[in-house]
Amino acid sequence: MIRAARHQEIALLPLIENAADERYVRLGLRQVLTMPPAGVASLEQGRRDGRLWVAVSPLNRVVGFALMKFPGGTAWLDQLSVLDRWQGRGLGAALIDRTAERARELGHDTLYLSTYLGVPWNVPFYARRGFASVPRGEWPQAFRLQFMIENSHGHPPWRRTIMQRRV
Repeated sequence: MIRAARHQEIALLPLIENAADERYVRLGLRQVLTMPPAGVASLEQGRRDGRLWVAVSPLNRVVGFALMKFPGGTAWLDQLSVLDRWQGRGLGAALIDRTAERARELGHDTLYLSTYLGVPWNVPFYARRGFASVPRGEWPQAFRLQFMIENSHGHPPWRRTIMQRRV
């Protein structure tokens, strides 16, 4: 089930992000674990603005989340995290769909994200959900700035891509 995040759940979300990121170590991307997770203040602002959703278990425990931001006025899936043991159950796809729905409600026709290349659960996962890579030569200034911010957090630029999905 997907629903809006509650205030008391915000502190759990960076822990979920960190736990979900542990799988990157298997691919030699250990630096992902040292990157700061989504900040509590940013998550709380997302909750208040109606752009933060959680996936919950049948016992109503938070097992994943999605956060949307608006760099350069574009709808951007800033973070998508689902705990390993809950992956493969459609929760990530449902979080994406809810984010896309909200982007459309706000007047956007496209949802963007950045992700790792060469990671089996990234580009192929998003492609199956209607996303396609945006050629670097077509990136607007806001995307270049977003990319520089990600690089400053330790993301290797040669392993990253930006994708888009019509909503």
